[in-house]
Amino acid sequence: MPGINISTTTRTGPISTSVRESSQAFFVGIALRGPTDRAVLVGSLEEFELTYGGFVSGSYLHSTVQTFFEEGGSQCWIARVSGTGAIASTLSLLNSTTPVITLTAVGAGVWSMPAGTETLSAIVETGTASGTKVVKIYKEGTLIMSTGNCTTNQQIAGKINSHSVAKLLCFATVAPNYETASLAALPSTATAFGDGTDTDGVTGSAPTDTQLAAGLTLFNDELGTGAVACPESVGADVQVALIAHANNFNRLAFLYPAAGSDPNDGTDYAAMIAITQAIKAGSNAEHVAFFAPWVYVPTSVAGINRMIPPVGYAAAARARAHNGVGPHQPGAGVSSVARFVTGLEFPIGSTVGDNLDNESINAIRIINNTIRIYGARSCSSDLPNFRYITAQDVTNYVVVQAYRDLEDILFRPIDSRNAMFADIRQRLQTIMEGLRSIGAIHEAFNNAGERIDYGYSVKCDSSINPIANLVDGLVKARVGFRVTGVGDSIQVDIIKSSLTATVV
Repeated sequence: MPGINISTTTRTGPISTSVRESSQAFFVGIALRGPTDRAVLVGSLEEFELTYGGFVSGSYLHSTVQTFFEEGGSQCWIARVSGTGAIASTLSLLNSTTPVITLTAVGAGVWSMPAGTETLSAIVETGTASGTKVVKIYKEGTLIMSTGNCTTNQQIAGKINSHSVAKLLCFATVAPNYETASLAALPSTATAFGDGTDTDGVTGSAPTDTQLAAGLTLFNDELGTGAVACPESVGADVQVALIAHANNFNRLAFLYPAAGSDPNDGTDYAAMIAITQAIKAGSNAEHVAFFAPWVYVPTSVAGINRMIPPVGYAAAARARAHNGVGPHQPGAGVSSVARFVTGLEFPIGSTVGDNLDNESINAIRIINNTIRIYGARSCSSDLPNFRYITAQDVTNYVVVQAYRDLEDILFRPIDSRNAMFADIRQRLQTIMEGLRSIGAIHEAFNNAGERIDYGYSVKCDSSINPIANLVDGLVKARVGFRVTGVGDSIQVDIIKSSLTATVV
């Protein structure tokens, strides 16, 4: 019919239109399906579900990613881990009884679920042109791609493997010597992929902490800085791996206690403190932020909430802070007011909250009738340098930017006019000026308001580059800076005067 047709829907994704790469998160966990050999960048829950599927009972990855985007996160990398025994689902397209084209799901997992949920299927039809066949692939009963008329099996496989959506779900391989063989038409209804079980009918065991920790290796250094977390386990092996990873790849490790850990209970409180004290006693604690308690988020069933670890919320609050202000702004206080999280596993009052802060645990509290992250502490015992997690966040930002911006200078001649030195200085100064301009660097002024320094220094000249180093191809540069502090405490003296006294 003629006229204007308008439909409405909801969108789960980043709220900010300005996205800094440093705002990203890295989550390792369990998903219904998807690749296990590489990390995938997703920019919305829809993108996550396209590759990794929907909610999995007993897993927190899906809910964590949903919370991250609903709370304003911008983009996150996913590393899916599967347990021992799981295999990839397959579907064979036949010539009579001979498998000619095999469609293999991306990653081990379960595709053939009860009717209407997470199914992947395909059908072969006779093409509209003589001697052609058409392969159509469906996800949950919805057509996601059609090859169109194809004259060879190799052509069919090529179209499937290059399709923007289909290649995220499966890949096609042609049996040797059958590149040009014909395909028999399948039944009029699409045939589903197998269920991803092994020969004994087992879908695979749940991933161990060792396997979850190993999944972190998919987040290589090329992906940049950000916050990394595993919502599936609070095991010591996983926490140790997260901390080491954060240090090695210039990221932050977001940790949390086990479900049921009540900060108001003496035993649970002592157990949480024991964790942060152990982290402080170890190495790289400046890369660690610890959050408590667990939080509640909505489910698809009205009025029913689900309890999940707080790391998706904390990572989103950090992303909002980075995108809105910069890496020196912590994801805490009013900037972290919850938009999707509906409640806390345990309420935390001011006294317990202060005690947690003293022990480097960032409490999630209800303030002015809103849920907020009420702390910006790292687990470092080096308070002058790394009391706040933003100190390491800004440092990570500088390190990653320096790596990238200086790559194009490598393998240049070290000329006697010091052009290479000047180029290095210019690129490093550009990084630091960008941070200074947004207030991430603490400049120094005297009492008269005169500038003492810009809060940073960059040096690359002959004084730190002797000929002995240059002969070996080594060029040195030095960057020093002060990170802007965080005001997490305000003291106001309120003095009441009598009617006959002077007002102070």
